[in-house]
Order: sequence, then structure tokens, then C-alpha cells
Amino acid sequence: MKSLRRIVFLVIVPLAACNDSTPVTPKPAPIAVVETPKAVEVAPVASVRSVELAKPVELAKPIAVAPKSFDDAMAQGKTLATAGDRDGAKLMFDTAAKLAPKSAAPHVELARLAIAAKEKAVAINEAQKAVNRAPESSQAYNTLGRAELLRFGYDKAEVAFRQATELDAKNVWAWNNLGLVMLEQKKFQDAADAFATATALPTAEGYMFNNLGTALEQLDQLDDARVAFEAGGKLGSKEAAASRKRLEGVKTIAIATVPNKTPMAATRTYEPTDEAPVDAAPAAPAPAPTVEAKPVDSL
Repeated sequence: MKSLRRIVFLVIVPLAACNDSTPVTPKPAPIAVVETPKAVEVAPVASVRSVELAKPVELAKPIAVAPKSFDDAMAQGKTLATAGDRDGAKLMFDTAAKLAPKSAAPHVELARLAIAAKEKAVAINEAQKAVNRAPESSQAYNTLGRAELLRFGYDKAEVAFRQATELDAKNVWAWNNLGLVMLEQKKFQDAADAFATATALPTAEGYMFNNLGTALEQLDQLDDARVAFEAGGKLGSKEAAASRKRLEGVKTIAIATVPNKTPMAATRTYEPTDEAPVDAAPAAPAPAPTVEAKPVDSL
């Protein structure tokens, strides 16, 4: 009997527990924690910057490679010179000179590099080598004249430019440069004649008309000077256009002698960057660095 009571008690107790009115809150299910990869691990800052620094201009920069021939060395040299790599260009032209010891072309280019760097002795030495190797070359003499202008050797420069024009009457650069030498020495009629020949050629550029107008203005031939300046302005010379405007209504620039004062006269230098007043004191034209606007064609 006692055993039966124990069994009934055990059965009743669990049922009472199940009928307890106190609500039972279920335990929340555990939340799974997912780690997010850090941004720096996905796209490091350093890698982004390296991409930004890779500019197309830098990739397009010419790189010197071992030339396969004389023509290859010359072509690479000119490309590097145009890109501003003077050392690389010099190396290529030196190589070309070794590949063709009798050619004047490498020495013309080496002289041009030296002229641009204002290395007087090197420029004259290389230009003289070009003349020695090609005494029939108008281009070689024109380069020699430019080299002489570096040291203001006007007499030797004149001889070189005249020789260049005799060898090639269509060398517009040599005619223009000869005119500049004459302008430097205030031989205005000779300067006007040389500039007139240059501007009569189909390859003449705007600044050459500006130079012609400058010489004619010094000769007080203002009508002709205005025509030259106007032509230069139409070809893109801002200096020529400014000179044409400055001469508007001017009848003469004849020098008037004033007691105890230096005679005054107007002048325009080679492609000046400023506009001088009509009664400005004469100024010397710019020397060698601005003698030739563009290199002439290679040999």
C-alpha cells in the first residue's frame, strides 16, 4: 500500500509542476557571430596610390634602346631630344657618329643640343665637324653660324650664314639668321634685304615678317613696315600684330637730336615679349637662343 502511495505522489508532483500558472520565458537561441573582413585587408591604401601614380604621360616617355643602325640611332636621338632627354639624345647621336664617321648629321644635332644648353665651345666644335664632313651642306653652315652667335661672333656668323644661303637659296632659316646678324650690327638695309628674301619663301613664318618690319621701321619706311607687321600678325605672330597696332597713325620715327640727350628712335627686337613705346631707346635684338624657332630638316 505504501508503495502505491509513493507512485501516486510522484505522478501528481510533475503534473502540478506542469500546471504552474507562472509563465516560463524560453531562452533565446544563441546568436551566430560573423566576423566582417577589415577594409584595409581587402583594398590596402598603398595599392590604390600606386595605381594613381601610374600616369599615361610617364608610360609614353620614350626609352633609349640599343640602336640597330645609324638611321635608328639618329631617329632615337631626335625623339629623345624632342622629349627633353638631352643625355639620352646625346648618347644616340654619339653612337650614330661612331657608326658613320663621315656623316655630318650627328654633329649637326650635337651642335644643336649644345646651342640649346649654351655650351659655346662644344657647339662650335661640333658645328665645325659638320662643316668639315659636309662642306656642301647649307644646314651645316647655318648651324655653325648659330654657334658663333652664342659668343657674339657676328663677323664669323655672317660668313657662315652667307655661305649657307649660297649653298641653298631656299634655306629660309639662314636668310632670317643673316638678317638678325645685320640687325645686331645696325646694318638695317642689309637686314631688310635678308628678311625680305626670307619672307618671300613659302616656308616663311610669322616672326620673320616681324623681323622684316623691324628693319623697315628702323629705315623709317613705315608703310612697308606696317605691311610686314600685318602679314606677320596674320601668320600668328603676336609681336607683329602688336607692332602693327603701335604704328597706327605714326608718320615717321626720324631721330630728333635733343641737346644733352641721347637720340631716341623706335625699334622692335626679334619676337619681343613687351611692347616698346614709339620713342624707346634702341635695344639690341636677342642673341643666339632665339635665332632659330625650329630646327631645320635633317640631312
